[in-house]
Amino acid sequence: MLKILESGWFMLAVNTLTVYSLFGDNIRIMATRQSADLGFDIVTILTLSLFCIEMVLSIAEKKDYLCSFFFWLDLMSTLSIILDINLLSSLMFPSSGG
Repeated sequence: MLKILESGWFMLAVNTLTVYSLFGDNIRIMATRQSADLGFDIVTILTLSLFCIEMVLSIAEKKDYLCSFFFWLDLMSTLSIILDINLLSSLMFPSSGG
């Protein structure tokens, strides 16, 4: 499992999706129509899934990862991605529509 975590393709995927998680929702809001929301939600869910997999592998393979500073940083940033899923955020925060 450590080989997966340290492999070039996995690191490239995680780094690419990290950039997406930082800017993807802003790009969705500024540059696309509402019809593109589902596509962004799918990529965001894949991003969330990969980050969760990375955390589980890190807990299993890295000796001092669990409860470390980087664990908490990863956990908070991963959980914050949930708010970028338009389908979920619209359920949690419905617009007043008036």
